[in-house]
Amino acid sequence: MFNKSFFQQLFYTIFILLVITVALYFTVTIAVVKRGMYRDALQRQMSITRMAVNLMPQDRIEAGDNAQQFAELLSLGTEVRVTIIDRDGLVLADNKENPAAMDNHAYRPEIRKAFMEGTGSSSRYSNTLSQMMLYTAVHDRNQDVVVRLSESIEEIQEDVDRIYEQILLIFALVLVLGSLATIFIARRLSSTLNAVQDVAGEFARGNFDIELDVTGSREAISLTRSINTMGRQLQDKISTITYQKNELQGMLNSMREPVILLNHRLEVKEMNPSALAMLEPGDGLTYLGKGLLQVMRSVEVCELVEKTLADEKGIESIVYYGDKDLYLQVYTNFLYRDEETPPTVLLVMNDITQIKKLEEMRKDFVANVSHELKTPVTSIMGYVETLRAGALKYPDKAEEFLEIMFRQTRNLNALIDDLLTLSRVEDGRRRFHKETFPLIDLLSSAVSVSQLKAKEKHSTIEVDCSTTCQLSAHPVLMEQAVSNLVENAVKYCPEHTRITVRGYCDESEIHIEVQDEGYGIPQEDLPRIFERFYRVDKARSRDMGGTGLGLAIVKHISQIHGGSVSVKSPEGEGCTFTITMPKSSDLNTAG
Repeated sequence: MFNKSFFQQLFYTIFILLVITVALYFTVTIAVVKRGMYRDALQRQMSITRMAVNLMPQDRIEAGDNAQQFAELLSLGTEVRVTIIDRDGLVLADNKENPAAMDNHAYRPEIRKAFMEGTGSSSRYSNTLSQMMLYTAVHDRNQDVVVRLSESIEEIQEDVDRIYEQILLIFALVLVLGSLATIFIARRLSSTLNAVQDVAGEFARGNFDIELDVTGSREAISLTRSINTMGRQLQDKISTITYQKNELQGMLNSMREPVILLNHRLEVKEMNPSALAMLEPGDGLTYLGKGLLQVMRSVEVCELVEKTLADEKGIESIVYYGDKDLYLQVYTNFLYRDEETPPTVLLVMNDITQIKKLEEMRKDFVANVSHELKTPVTSIMGYVETLRAGALKYPDKAEEFLEIMFRQTRNLNALIDDLLTLSRVEDGRRRFHKETFPLIDLLSSAVSVSQLKAKEKHSTIEVDCSTTCQLSAHPVLMEQAVSNLVENAVKYCPEHTRITVRGYCDESEIHIEVQDEGYGIPQEDLPRIFERFYRVDKARSRDMGGTGLGLAIVKHISQIHGGSVSVKSPEGEGCTFTITMPKSSDLNTAG
């Protein structure tokens, strides 16, 4: 029955209740009618019996023709059986049977009761007449006999059967009408329930635009209005939740920091695109459900998450992620909902690799600056102390010491100038305004600065540049960059060599080359020559007055013009430095 539809269950339930109710009513009605008919028949027959007693003659009746005639006279024109019995139970007369052949009636219940109480009655099967009979008996005190009337109850049964048929017909009619009413009620309730079920199904599928028709009974109208209101409220709440979820998802997706949500078993539940990009490009679904150690392969991060779950509080730490050579600032946050829901951990990672590298560069820079400043200062202090100790008495030595002190002071001044220039170039907040001018003018001006030193070494500097090539740049910065390259070429090349400065343009770029015929640069040193304070030959460079910042300045000037600098140096065959920059560039930052 549980597999049947609501309509079937409701119909069968009401129908069964209807059948039981009508059947009980039918049974009770038949019993009441039957008892009433028997009671009426008994009262009627008892009245007739009393009338018969009243008609008894005053003379004593004894067995014989006198008694028999009286019995036949009382039953004349009727089907009633009349029997007269004396106190000994002897049948004196009977209009249906021969009294002499009849049994003693002293123990008949109606007879005994009549002699004892005056009247008696019973209903039983008559062996004499072979049918059910109703007996009524009245005691005649004058004659001391009992007059008994008996009548077949088959007529009563026939009347009862006719009533049975009528009631059965009514019962069938009630069942038919009740069944029709049950079908109508069940269909109406079932249609309302089916409509509610359909709407609930649409709600489950996320369609909240559908509404129930507000019709039917008062209860049905109240139900449909409640469901329609619930649908609108669900739609509003789900829309709000969806909007908030999309907002949160958008925030997570736009975060540059990798974010991973882990369950209590350290398995990945969610991750944002930054976390996926940090791990491996691909489908993020492949990581869902996997363990953190399997995804990141970082024992330190796993230990942080385990400690967060154990202590139930967030932790912040810096971790080195060896797989990607990254330094990560890791934040863990313990998320707890309720006792039935296992806790989760939100893992937020910030890539501080560049900050770490900048810190290392800052440390190296401070160490290099300290060293570069300390060397000439120490030298100057040493010679000053020597002069104060008495070296002034020796003019030749004093002049030599002063010359050395002058060179060290000059180197110190050059170092400070280069540091200021580098700081100015690297300052991203400054804007450098560009001008458009012939490239040949820039190269000629930059070369002229080093011409004197080149003549002292019997070297020549040649300029090869088209007069039509125009450059859009900051003139002072670009001249300093080219001057640094030319000055290095003159400084580190042997005597009697040639230095060539070329400038040429193509469709989109301008190229400036400085080529020398020196000793070249070893291949292992090429990747680092543009670093601050890096020297291929430290002692030789310092002796020549080099600060170690010239090429770093060239690199940053090229970058703020949107260009770059490169070097080619087959060992032993000289060097070729090339500055490449676009024809049009914005000088906004230091690169």
